[in-house]
Amino acid sequence: MPLRIIYGKSGTGKSNFIYNEINEKIKHNEKNKIYIITPEQFSFTAEKKLMENKKSVINAEVITFNRMAYRVMNEIGGNIHNNLTKCGKSMLIYSILQKEKKNLNLLNKSDENIDLAMRTISEFKKNQVSIDELKKETENINDNYLKIKLQDLILIYEKFNNNIENKYIDETDLLTKLSENIEKINLFKNSIFYIDEFVGYTKQELEIIKKLLNISKNVTITFCIDNLDLNSNPDIDIFYPNKITLNKILKLLNNDEKIETINLNKLNRFKNEELIYLENYLYNLKIKKYEKEIKNINLFLSKNQYSEIEYVAKNIINLIKNNNYKFNEIGIITKNVNTYSSLIKAIFTKYEIPVFIDEKKDLNQNILIRYILSILEIIIKNYSYESVFNYLKINFSEFDEDDIFKLEKYCIKYGIKNNKFKKDFIYEINNEEINYLNELRKKIINPIINLEKKINKKQNIKNIIKELYLFLINENIENKLNKKIKELENKNNFELAKEYKISYEIIINIFDEISNIFNNEEFTLDNFYKIFKIGLKNSSLGKIPASQDGVTVGDTERSRTHKVKAIFIIGLNDGVFPSVNKDEGFINDTDRSILKEQGIELAKGTIENLYDDNFNIYKAFTTAEEKLFLSYCQSDTDGKSLRPSTLILKIKKIFPELIEKNDILEKRNYFINEKELYEEFISKIISEYNEEKINNNLFLFYKYFNENNNYKKILKNNLSYIKKLKMPEKIKKENIQKLYGNKLKTSVSKLETYKSCPYEYFLQYSLKIKEKEELKVKNLDTGSFMHDVINSFFEEIKNNKINIKNIQDEELKKIINKIIDEKLNNNKNYIFTATEKYKLLVKRLKRIILKALKYIILGLKVSDFEVEGTEVAFDEKKGTYKPIEIKLENGKTVEIVGKIDRIDIAKDENNKYIRIIDYKSSVKDIDYTNIYAGLQLQLITYLDAMCKIEDFIPAGILYFNLLEQIINSDKKITDEEIEEKIKNNFKMKWLILADVRVAKMQDNNLMASTQSKIIPAYMDKTENLSPKKSSIATKEEFEKLQKYVNNTIKEISEEILNGNIKLKPFYKNKKTPCEYCSYKNVCGFNSGLYKTEYNFINKKQKEDIFEKLEKEN
Repeated sequence: MPLRIIYGKSGTGKSNFIYNEINEKIKHNEKNKIYIITPEQFSFTAEKKLMENKKSVINAEVITFNRMAYRVMNEIGGNIHNNLTKCGKSMLIYSILQKEKKNLNLLNKSDENIDLAMRTISEFKKNQVSIDELKKETENINDNYLKIKLQDLILIYEKFNNNIENKYIDETDLLTKLSENIEKINLFKNSIFYIDEFVGYTKQELEIIKKLLNISKNVTITFCIDNLDLNSNPDIDIFYPNKITLNKILKLLNNDEKIETINLNKLNRFKNEELIYLENYLYNLKIKKYEKEIKNINLFLSKNQYSEIEYVAKNIINLIKNNNYKFNEIGIITKNVNTYSSLIKAIFTKYEIPVFIDEKKDLNQNILIRYILSILEIIIKNYSYESVFNYLKINFSEFDEDDIFKLEKYCIKYGIKNNKFKKDFIYEINNEEINYLNELRKKIINPIINLEKKINKKQNIKNIIKELYLFLINENIENKLNKKIKELENKNNFELAKEYKISYEIIINIFDEISNIFNNEEFTLDNFYKIFKIGLKNSSLGKIPASQDGVTVGDTERSRTHKVKAIFIIGLNDGVFPSVNKDEGFINDTDRSILKEQGIELAKGTIENLYDDNFNIYKAFTTAEEKLFLSYCQSDTDGKSLRPSTLILKIKKIFPELIEKNDILEKRNYFINEKELYEEFISKIISEYNEEKINNNLFLFYKYFNENNNYKKILKNNLSYIKKLKMPEKIKKENIQKLYGNKLKTSVSKLETYKSCPYEYFLQYSLKIKEKEELKVKNLDTGSFMHDVINSFFEEIKNNKINIKNIQDEELKKIINKIIDEKLNNNKNYIFTATEKYKLLVKRLKRIILKALKYIILGLKVSDFEVEGTEVAFDEKKGTYKPIEIKLENGKTVEIVGKIDRIDIAKDENNKYIRIIDYKSSVKDIDYTNIYAGLQLQLITYLDAMCKIEDFIPAGILYFNLLEQIINSDKKITDEEIEEKIKNNFKMKWLILADVRVAKMQDNNLMASTQSKIIPAYMDKTENLSPKKSSIATKEEFEKLQKYVNNTIKEISEEILNGNIKLKPFYKNKKTPCEYCSYKNVCGFNSGLYKTEYNFINKKQKEDIFEKLEKEN
């Protein structure tokens, strides 16, 4: 039973020594069976290595401890068919946590603690800690918090074991079964064992090795260590973890047993001096500088992770082309496989680099699994809009995409969700289309309704699985899946095709495992869904490389170590290399120390894990035979700054001549392949096309790609698209005529939109591009509703000849209730009755309207002005007046339609006065700067139009706000004070005539030294309007404003009719219209495709504005 230890540092050829020795044994007709035991993750690489000598496979085999266990169980007749997988284990533990919630103190949040409970139970089993042992030692522990933790864990552990006893074999128990039975059979007796690539062993594995030492011909174990000094300092000895492991192996022997040791001290792996030097000094406290030129170690600082992977891809292509490397001779090592995975796939596809990423696949992203989950979600979430359309968009239901789009558009517009999916659609659409949509609805929903009837009640879990399985059969899922698999294989996407194949098997296996574990238990559908998802989370798509010639990506723990010429270690940032693991877990380091004193030794704590992490990093840095590429990032994907790893700093000290490259300052003058050159060429075309100064050199590249059959068609399409990308400025003359003719029909608000951003006007009003309609109350809807109600109120008063100045609150309330009820019965206002939420909104709007009308009436009671009209329209067909017409110098006409919320008229002995009142349901400041910039033209335009229709003198242009009033106060205030504040908030704002007599006509209560509560006026003690405390303009100033606005409308209209649609939004006080623009994703103003240009608007005082108006008029 000789034990042999082969030891040496990384790169000394320990594995090669084994395989060479095996080849020699086979060559000399070794009669005894030879086994190479490796960790699971290295078995594939080991098998490849063994097969290099075809004769070796006759009598030698790569095996893992788990595979050995299965063979032994087969030999002794163990019930391996009821093996409990990780998936089954997770579902069972979830069930236990659910049922024992009341009895658990710390682990009673079942969803959060499944992994924790699973890991801890596995840890107990791997370290051969029994329930009885735990119970006994728990009694002796003085630490109360640890005692509570252990009591929770013992309860779960015991329930778990009770559930599986005589039914299943837990995967973690397999090795215990192996150690108990391996000596009872002849399967492995007198065999030769080589144990390779392990960095540590569990107590179970140590027990198996002990038994192997008893039954085998001999056992050889490799160790990556520099010497046999087992008392080294862990803080300075990188091999400390492995020496601890060796010590444990030696303790398995009897005192009189001798071992053979072979020390391999020649670094055979490394083909150059630099890598040998790196191995010697990377973890050496004494740094000796390497003064020679560096050719085989590369260091790169990237802007971010994207450019880092670009750097990796280009260098891989360079190694393939210039160094004759194969892809499978190149490896990438990272600590963040999940972070880099999607980037590597995308960028390597671009560079046509085959790659295998050693990562766990998320089954929840698999198309079949998403499909099944979406069906269950529809039922559980009561046919929510999101769940129904998630199901339809998985692209597994085989409904036509256009039909799904039409259906979704309808459902968004009319708020179809929940039980509304189960009923025929009835809203506002022609009969033919609604009949079609209803037939489509039935095809989609009816099979799910039928399934719901069978499974949406508490019942035996086997019935749920049975009905779900029958549903999949009825929906012909297996054939649909096979069709998709063939499509993927035809596109050479074999990896995804294989995933699809495996996914169906996994689903069936999970169904079987749920059925076996929970047998005849009753479950609600919601509980089944949760169990099923937990099972999926803990199932995996086992992967092997799809191609024998591909770059392998792995982490520091699982990266392969044989025949890799070049290694890229990426993400060498602080906190990653080495890791900073502050989370000690549920059983922390202190707990582990206490348990160890009690005789219970568990897995390693954070300090030991840190030593392991450093050793794994050492292994990563010493994996390459010829070249090592190191890279780190300046910032992460969110732009947050990152620091370099301490290893980067050490590398720079060891190799002072090492030149660090970067893509922050560096300009590239070479390209890896045609594809990259083409992308750079197109990028340059885009950037220079908008500058209108394309470099002549680019035409040489254009000629090259235009004559290349691989790129000719692509180039044509790309250039066509780039022309459309050019910053829009003008519409062609022939299209202007088609869009507008000789008469521009518009409104003041549309013209204001043009001044806000010409391109937005073009998209919204010229091309009439609309947002997708959805059942959502917007500010525009609430504003229109309130305007409509107030207008109807005034019509009611007029028709019933009610004196508005005598109306009381109760009568007002009665009238408004009647009006609102009538309007809600009108299909036009369907949205306000569609949901309970919107019904509550109506109540709030009613409060605002009643309060607003109360103060409108109060204002009219103290005024000589009478309401002349509400909703006064300028419209050819349904208006009080014809549209406002303005003649342009080019002979064309502008026709402006619009609506004035309210017109008030007053007369004296000589004149007739008019004030235009607008109701505002949103906060919007009115100022001279906006008028001057053309952003607020409405009221002055309407005032000007009315003054031209009749000889009115402007008394004011005023805004009355329809906002809900919320009064804030630091001190307690009375009801009267609150009422006064509300009244002040409802005061009309903006501009009145600078005539004290007309001001008093608007507010009869206006007196000396008082502020009006109705209009923006303050009368000083001399009984004149104060210019500082009032918002006033003289008759002449009103006329200037009217003239200026009239000219501005002409200018805007001429711009529109000249086809000017420049993408130039305004910029004022750090605000732009882009922030809330519905078209920002269409124009791409902030996308970086264009050189952006704003229309900057500087704030002006009233005096500055009138001075400029004077000059321009």
